[in-house]
Amino acid sequence: MKKYFALMLAVILLLTGIPVSTLAAAKQMRDGVPVWTEETVKEYAMDFINGVDIDRLYGYYDLQIRRYMPMDTYTGMLTEIAWMTGNFVAFGTYESFEEPEQLTKTHVLHLCMEKQDLDLYFTHKDKEDDWEVMAVEFVPGEKQAVDPAAQASAQEAVAKAQYSYVEVNVQVGEAPYLLAGILTLPEDASAEDKVPAVVLVHDAGALDMDETVGQTTLFADIAHIFARMGIATLRYDKRTYTYPEIVTDDLTVEEDTVQDAISAGNILAGYEQVNTDCIVLLGHGIGASLSPRIMYEANGLFSAMVLIAGSPDSPLEILLARQQAALESLSGDELTAAQEQVDVLSDQINTLKKAKKADDVKGITVNGRNGYYYWEMMQTDAAKLIKRMKKPIYIVQGNEDFETPLDNGINAFIDEVGYAYGVDYKMFRNLNHMMMIYDGPSENAKTVAEYDTPETLDQQAGLYLADWVLSLIDEE
Repeated sequence: MKKYFALMLAVILLLTGIPVSTLAAAKQMRDGVPVWTEETVKEYAMDFINGVDIDRLYGYYDLQIRRYMPMDTYTGMLTEIAWMTGNFVAFGTYESFEEPEQLTKTHVLHLCMEKQDLDLYFTHKDKEDDWEVMAVEFVPGEKQAVDPAAQASAQEAVAKAQYSYVEVNVQVGEAPYLLAGILTLPEDASAEDKVPAVVLVHDAGALDMDETVGQTTLFADIAHIFARMGIATLRYDKRTYTYPEIVTDDLTVEEDTVQDAISAGNILAGYEQVNTDCIVLLGHGIGASLSPRIMYEANGLFSAMVLIAGSPDSPLEILLARQQAALESLSGDELTAAQEQVDVLSDQINTLKKAKKADDVKGITVNGRNGYYYWEMMQTDAAKLIKRMKKPIYIVQGNEDFETPLDNGINAFIDEVGYAYGVDYKMFRNLNHMMMIYDGPSENAKTVAEYDTPETLDQQAGLYLADWVLSLIDEE
């Protein structure tokens, strides 16, 4: 526990000066000098907990403090607090004191947290027409009993803050393949206050706009976290979800994925609330593997990419890697039968790689599909495109991802792309293919049955992804 406190205190030193704001206080900020009271400090705390309107939070700092604390340091520390303390439960005790010699006032607000309670020390200038925040410290505190009424009130405030966005129904694509979609906009987005925007590109399969897999909805989770952080998103039903009859021997990923992602980007570019200099492509799984191709074909529409659990390898090579890994747990007749399947798939992959034209592979059935589908996908080298485009790219993966083996995923990107211009990497501990922590029956672990247990996007991971997108604005 002492080691934990030491680590927490180290974070506190870095966090000195982090402000917490509210929608009510934001209005005060526009109308005049904020009034710092128990109520407004609590409201600020709620915005901190929910990551609402980060730019405005940062702007409450004294100018001299902001000069020595970059935005990326500020936003990065927010995620560490969430990881160390767990979720917010309720407010505890409150007191305040003035320091006349310093012309400051400090509010001390206890935060009852899931894992470790905190005392929030909020210090501001206490002079007429001088309201700037001088310091905010998060100090580990003793556990306090939680009043049920206070907890209910706090959770209601959390829920309200989490829905500080609007959602608009849109149509993606062109006739005869129009697709239902949802544009999620931060509540304060406007023509005067434009926001970055993100297109969400699905993993393999006929998936809906939320990317519903079992009891998980990764894309809906991303959209809502991003909106609270000041980022718009557009998610939409996949073409094969709405029109399953198009799954034929001639279907390609160009029709299944690429065209609609570019259409979604063009829709975002048409909204006055969107910063057209920061439209980002976020792909998951095969969507991540295809994102370099999408960006290349979009001819400058997208300014950056986030690749989640993707691979520079083909889906068949990932499948082969999983089958080869499974051999280690087999023996006897099971091993013999599985080895035969591995050998067949390996031979088919080699045949596809050697083929020079589409007609050479259209008669081959691979993994239940016409070989043409996979051959056409293999004609694009994602790693080469990434190095050629020289755009900001964030490549991330969970270390418990059983669907995309790490050696085919983030490690393969590091080997083939390296640390080329603008490329960042992040490995998330304990997260699976859906960027979630699996906490269900042990017999379902490392199988698709994981997704039958309701889980949500890990909050820390969601904040890291949002912070990276927001950093693109800071660099402009």
